[in-house]
Amino acid sequence: MSLSPTRRSRARRIVVGVATLALLAPVLASCSSSSGSSAGGQLDLWIWPDGLSQTVLDKVPAEVPGTTLNVSTIGGDFKQKLVTTFTGRSGLPSITGVKGEDMPYFLSEDGLFENLDDLGAKDVTDQYPAWKLKEATTKDGQLIGLPIDIGPTALYYRADVFAKAGLPSEPADVAAATATWDDYFAFGKKLKAATGGAIFVDASDVFTKSLGQGTTRFVDEDGDFTGDSDTVKAAWDRAVLAWKDGLTANVTDGSPDWASAISNGSLPALLGASWYQADLKSATADTSGDWRVAPMPGGPANIGGSFLSIPSGTKDPQAAFAVIKDVLSEDNQVTAYADKGIFPSATAAYDSPELQKGDDFFGGQSTVGIFADAAAKMPTAYTSPYDNQVQAAFVTELQNVTSLGKDPDQAWTDAVAAGEAALKTAKQ
Repeated sequence: MSLSPTRRSRARRIVVGVATLALLAPVLASCSSSSGSSAGGQLDLWIWPDGLSQTVLDKVPAEVPGTTLNVSTIGGDFKQKLVTTFTGRSGLPSITGVKGEDMPYFLSEDGLFENLDDLGAKDVTDQYPAWKLKEATTKDGQLIGLPIDIGPTALYYRADVFAKAGLPSEPADVAAATATWDDYFAFGKKLKAATGGAIFVDASDVFTKSLGQGTTRFVDEDGDFTGDSDTVKAAWDRAVLAWKDGLTANVTDGSPDWASAISNGSLPALLGASWYQADLKSATADTSGDWRVAPMPGGPANIGGSFLSIPSGTKDPQAAFAVIKDVLSEDNQVTAYADKGIFPSATAAYDSPELQKGDDFFGGQSTVGIFADAAAKMPTAYTSPYDNQVQAAFVTELQNVTSLGKDPDQAWTDAVAAGEAALKTAKQ
């Protein structure tokens, strides 16, 4: 896993072109039975760059006898590629990846994917977190995907910078000192006073991470707007306060400025998912050994995590499911982690020596326990297919506050109004 747009987009991307996709919905609902998937041992799999481990895929013919797997790596807008192919009524693969941020859309469309429970998924679902499986379960209880990976969050920090500031620097001590958001803000103020450093990327980072810790987003299961809820307002207020207190670096996540800030110590703390560590290693190799990981203040959130699904009409769904089970087995997820840094969704993999061993980049710390504990405590939240459109209105208004000096109260009022309007437009 690298600092690639395919991986980073799981945390940052705002889905575009939704109005166009909504117009296609009636067509999609009627075309899923015309899959162009092959049979007779020849199976096609679609995935985005770095979405799966090539080492694991190369083992499939030996581990699933009689199967030849033809893998197509598709760049660009993967969701749009799937939607276009569903609409065309032919050429669908036997197996496809579905990104976590795209799953709510596909859940809202009837009959596009096979119900994996009909193929034997109930025999393996106990390997995966219940909250992650729920993300791929329709309202009527059909499971349409098994998770490739998950993205439990944690606090990444520079132990050397914390120590120089006279602050706790060992993971257990940092965890105790930053257990709540209030604790973390107080910690950040001490760090800023000592070094001038920040503890957040920007206000939007605070907002989205805070929302990820709760069970309420912008739209509920009935399709009603909830962007004006106390939960969303609390996340908003926290984001504004972080900016007012000077605790945000005001850089773009993944940008050259971000890389410079984490390297020079002006941004020595980051809230990120398990896969974020690969981004750190790529962007700031010269700080290897200085970083550590502690639990995220206020509790865990999940960022990213994708699925493997079987389009309806696949000519041999049992064979396709056999491949999914193999690729996502405990052993192969350990291999994928070693090969690509893909954090396992199979929880038993966390006990493997490969994941338990210390990491030199993190000063010899074994980080898997932090993420495993976060995965076990993850809140379950409903994600609407319209959440991204609504959230965009709030992020825009936060940027108006931090970049243009707009009054935060007026920005909140405008964000709520724009969010409601975005939801109405998306539903049309």
